[in-house]
Amino acid sequence: MKGLFKPKPRTPMELVLQTRDLLIFLDQNTETRERKRDEKNRNPDACAQLAQEFFKHDTFRLLVAGLPKLDLGARQNATHVIANLQRQLVGERLIASEYLENNLDLMDILLPGYEDGDIALTYGAISRECIRHQIVARYVLGSEYMKKCFTYIQIPNFDIASDAQATFKVKQKTPA
Repeated sequence: MKGLFKPKPRTPMELVLQTRDLLIFLDQNTETRERKRDEKNRNPDACAQLAQEFFKHDTFRLLVAGLPKLDLGARQNATHVIANLQRQLVGERLIASEYLENNLDLMDILLPGYEDGDIALTYGAISRECIRHQIVARYVLGSEYMKKCFTYIQIPNFDIASDAQATFKVKQKTPA
């Protein structure tokens, strides 16, 4: 009775044949990939409007302030949302750059985040997205955080130190 519900172990030959059949199916079935690709196509007008509303209502600040209260998965999702909104063009403008120019104090919240091991990587990822804007990079270079960056790079936690180094080396976007 012990092995009644256990599946019969497959032989190496059965595993290889099943894998082969699945790969052939995957290769021949392009409809699924094309349908998923079409589903991912975004509506540029809706995306632009979403970005405008996000920054207009200061949701960026609220999201940054709420990061410590979110669980890991929600923080990762928030990072993706912020990264996408940072790159969103509205007409010919990067409105995130304009928003950050008027809210540079957000960097005073993000950059010291390396001192909190639980959310350091989230703050680092968001900081990198922000520093890609020249106005923010200029602010950071002239701030006390530039000196602290060298301290963050030497943190014993390898992941955090590597992330801090990646933030230090980030390249800026050209102004819109």
